[in-house]
Amino acid sequence: MGKQGAGKGRGGDDAHARRQAIIDGLLADALRPVFHRPPSQDALPPDIRRAIDQLLAKAEAQRSRCLTYDDLEEALPPRDVSAEDLEAIFWILAEHGIEVEDGEA
Repeated sequence: MGKQGAGKGRGGDDAHARRQAIIDGLLADALRPVFHRPPSQDALPPDIRRAIDQLLAKAEAQRSRCLTYDDLEEALPPRDVSAEDLEAIFWILAEHGIEVEDGEA
């Protein structure tokens, strides 16, 4: 014999749905810091920090919340920049409300 009411009828379905919603919420909360944690600017290489500072200064001087990919290219160091470095640049710019787009700023 199985458990009475386990998963049978509307009451069992509702209870299961509530439990699943709680579990899904707990999992989302547990994973959120991993995926949404912005990088620390202090942990970046010095040349990437300088690039970010240049980009922030340019946006401020232009009184703009939008920079171009040309602006980004000009600010990047003359070495191969890793995907992680680029991601960090975009995260930090986004924290300041600045986007990088095609075309003119």
